[in-house]
Amino acid sequence: MENTTFEKFKEVRVYKEQGKWSVHKPILLLYALSQCRHKKEQLLSFYDIDRIFKECFLKFNFEGKAENSHYPFGKLENDGIWEITNSKQLKRTSVGHLFKNELLEKNIYGGFTKIIYDELALDNVLIDKIVKYILETYIDDKLHQNILHFLGIENNNKNPRNQKMALIGNETFALSRWQARKIIGQVKVNRKVFSTANIREIMKELIAGSGVVKGIRGWILAAQLIENIKTGEYELTDFARTIDSNDANLTKSSTWWSIHISICFSERSEPYASFFRNLNNLSKDWISWNDLKNKIDSAIKDSAAISLDKNLQGVRGMFQEDRPLADLGLIEIRKDDDDKQIYIRLGSPKIADQIIIHALAMMRFHSYKMRSGIDFSEILKTGLAHFLCCSPEELRKHLWRMEQSHNWKDYFSFTNAVNLESLSFTEHCNPRETVLLLLQSGEDTWL
Repeated sequence: MENTTFEKFKEVRVYKEQGKWSVHKPILLLYALSQCRHKKEQLLSFYDIDRIFKECFLKFNFEGKAENSHYPFGKLENDGIWEITNSKQLKRTSVGHLFKNELLEKNIYGGFTKIIYDELALDNVLIDKIVKYILETYIDDKLHQNILHFLGIENNNKNPRNQKMALIGNETFALSRWQARKIIGQVKVNRKVFSTANIREIMKELIAGSGVVKGIRGWILAAQLIENIKTGEYELTDFARTIDSNDANLTKSSTWWSIHISICFSERSEPYASFFRNLNNLSKDWISWNDLKNKIDSAIKDSAAISLDKNLQGVRGMFQEDRPLADLGLIEIRKDDDDKQIYIRLGSPKIADQIIIHALAMMRFHSYKMRSGIDFSEILKTGLAHFLCCSPEELRKHLWRMEQSHNWKDYFSFTNAVNLESLSFTEHCNPRETVLLLLQSGEDTWL
């Protein structure tokens, strides 16, 4: 199977001498990624690259010659992610280097290949992930923030070494049942449904503009219904295939509970997960939309404010009007006639035991994969109680009650030893088994 775009960047060959990496290629890649993040053209002028390259090398006192920007510019072609205009007509040295004077005189352009560029242009999350990898692998930690500031992308990576958050990328749009069903059907028969060549076709199918398509794609990726299998191509996950086999029309409440839980534990969970974590799960008091946004903004310190705001609008939309998640009762929303503000609070949905079992399995898979048991306090740290819209005490009671039942002994046990409550998993407490349990025997919890 062909490598994903991220893996292609990981396989870029970077010169190393006496234990030190040459930063020529990494710096050029970071600059090109920043330009892609800023929605610039696919191919960049070597003249501009040379100017920025020199400035960057001198500013951060990197080892190596600042004037050698033409080395990585030419050599990146060999890594399969880069292209250069009129490449075959350009002169090269015996070791394959281009001549800088010729690049400047002929106003040569270079940049990511069309396939790579199209993939990146649709996915800021992927760009941020690659930027993070390059910084951590090749650049001194102390320089990370200043380099990001220099490239104008500091808001997306304020703490690259500890960064965990990746925005959904919904672009203000909420996901409907019909859209989700349509995308699952389309990806099932056409892996390249989101490619540049097919974008007009999918826009017709969804009766939507490119922005909406991008937002839908963000939701479907965040829900872990599709995965990027290679550059520009996507495939249904096992999770999506299980849903398609058991509820092709996406009408069951258990289907949407599984999608909700999947988003909560996704790599692209933010700001969806923080939306739940920052709502009061003890008293379930109302909070104004502006206050909630401020709390989430403080919790998520590595996203641009405008991107966070757009994503949050899309998250709120998932619990309004005719969106399927609204009918689960997870979130309550009201508008005050006096101050004209929107207020939010956690709802009180019916939580079937199968939902709890699957949530435990997802929590284990994404947070404690190598462990057979955890303390109750560790369960709370994952946000599981918030995601299930219950207080810690309510969750504890659910687990104790289920512990007394023979129905769930094949999945977990909940014990109290020396004043320490702990939960032990069995081999059956894994998402593949528990999602089937939820979809096939979960109770109807629609409002």
